[in-house]
Amino acid sequence: MILSTSSGEFPIPPDVASRLPQVPPVPDPTEPQYRRRKREFTEWLDASPDHAIGFERLRRWHIVQDQLAREAIAQGRAFVVTDDGLD
Repeated sequence: MILSTSSGEFPIPPDVASRLPQVPPVPDPTEPQYRRRKREFTEWLDASPDHAIGFERLRRWHIVQDQLAREAIAQGRAFVVTDDGLD
């Protein structure tokens, strides 16, 4: 698995990947079936409070990882994806 950040793309270590919530991809407005996929995603999100919690955990993790990647690059350090921000 690969994490895309504003600083580049980084491999996600297997131990981190195994902890990530299973969330379908957010539909891209430029894709041909956007309206259908958006409806399906919304239905999935509304189907269970656990889905909304998992989505929020993953969203927060992405934000934290993006920030950590920016800091590492700015300081000239290598960035390694972690589970920071996941809990």
